[in-house]
Amino acid sequence: MTSTRREFLGQAGAIGVTAALAGSAMGAGLLTQKRKPMKILFLGGTGFAGPPAVRRAIANGHEVTLFNRGQTGPDMFPDLEHVQGDRYTDLSGLEKLVTDGRKFDAVIDTFTYVPETVTNAMDILLPAMGQYVVISTTSVYASRATPGMDETGEKATVDDATAAEIKTHRDVGMHYGAMKMRVEEAAEQRFPGKVCVIRPGLIVGERDTTGRYSYWPIRASEGGTMIGPGSGDDFVQYIDVRDLGDFMIHCIEQKHMGAYNGISPAGARTSRDMVQSAVRVARKKLGVETKVEWVDEAFLDEQGVQAWQHMPAWVPNSAEGYEGQGQLSTTKSIAAGLKTRDIDDTAWNALSYFIERGKELEAERGSEFAEQWRTRIRGGLPAEREREVLKLWKEREHEG
Repeated sequence: MTSTRREFLGQAGAIGVTAALAGSAMGAGLLTQKRKPMKILFLGGTGFAGPPAVRRAIANGHEVTLFNRGQTGPDMFPDLEHVQGDRYTDLSGLEKLVTDGRKFDAVIDTFTYVPETVTNAMDILLPAMGQYVVISTTSVYASRATPGMDETGEKATVDDATAAEIKTHRDVGMHYGAMKMRVEEAAEQRFPGKVCVIRPGLIVGERDTTGRYSYWPIRASEGGTMIGPGSGDDFVQYIDVRDLGDFMIHCIEQKHMGAYNGISPAGARTSRDMVQSAVRVARKKLGVETKVEWVDEAFLDEQGVQAWQHMPAWVPNSAEGYEGQGQLSTTKSIAAGLKTRDIDDTAWNALSYFIERGKELEAERGSEFAEQWRTRIRGGLPAEREREVLKLWKEREHEG
């Protein structure tokens, strides 16, 4: 029997509620049960995806060591062991850890753009580690055309000659997904059966500086009338950076190997859910009322308002090749223990970071710098252009 879209949404919502309830109970149990402390080495740990995982590891009683350049978040985690080095030019700190006889239950690598960068570190650490965790991406998949695609879906590729010219993360460009896939394959070849690959999609929340999601809660906090893209029924998927961090540590504790999609449940969230969540949070937390005007996707296209760029985290399912957008399977990951929190919690986490960090930068570097930062982090459709598009939309409605 073929389910309607509404039935599918209802089923997905029920699954989400059940998972949330189960997650709450399991989470409470995990907080009270005794764990064997593990030794975890982070290659990175102070950027965007790393800190929540570090905090979860500490909270769960594990011993954490950080290896990085000491340039991003240098004052973070002052009580932890910091080993300074550079993934491209200086791995001597890792070599010393090994020669000193140090052993790690797991190594988490969040800097996984080029195979050689990953395997150079792995070659040093092989005798000293029990598991290698690669933070990859859902961009390894060749397309978004198939709803419900799982971890075995067709992968992006790049020819050997082109790949050989890509030496650093700055060179990756359009081959981002294909190079991440090469990283996954290279890691597994180096350490067969001992690699856990987590493929997050759009990562959102505190310390996100890309504007790829935060636009929505930030825009809602500005009040007035904002554009909602399309019908509101298109599926979206993203993951709170804190949920990703929790899942990293859970995979280590459970010794999970293989690949897992690290993203919210398939078909459980629509663009309407995402936008209305932002509006709710602005009202509840800041007392700001914002109205949403849902604007036809064809009209947005006519006005040069682009999906994803101007309307972050949204791509219409009607777009060719994106019929499966927002519906990547997470069945395997949920069975392995992935949990995702309430979307309002995520929206507030992103918005509160924007507010508080903006205040800090204003105090540290002045109002002009802070305002430039706020504009960049906000992303999405500029306010003036949004007003123009809404005016034209209203005029067309009246003409109709």
